[in-house]
Amino acid sequence: MIPRLHTTHIAGLTPGTDLLRLRGEADQDTGRDLLRAFEHALSNLPTPQVLLVDCQDLTFCTSAGLTTILRARRLALRQGTALRLTNIPDQLRRLLRVTETDTVLGAQDTPDPVNGSPPGAV
Repeated sequence: MIPRLHTTHIAGLTPGTDLLRLRGEADQDTGRDLLRAFEHALSNLPTPQVLLVDCQDLTFCTSAGLTTILRARRLALRQGTALRLTNIPDQLRRLLRVTETDTVLGAQDTPDPVNGSPPGAV
């Protein structure tokens, strides 16, 4: 069986900022793998101040996938890491808007790796 979700973690994209790239689908079937990817990225030492989550290649996200992302946000906040979504595809942007989680997740169009903050965060 071919995995439907691939993740790539890049530690130290810039000082204090890590990147987690998502490719594929985030749903009930891939939720456990997605959460493990977040846990791995957040266990990196030194703990990142910001974890940018690049969603450009995320082809589909259900409410279960969004729930996993929100769980990861709680984990990040507990250790003082800001979690920000970047390069958000239209389908995910609609889901974020409908559920009013776009502002909670610090959604942005493109990453600003220099300072780890969103240029024009929603």
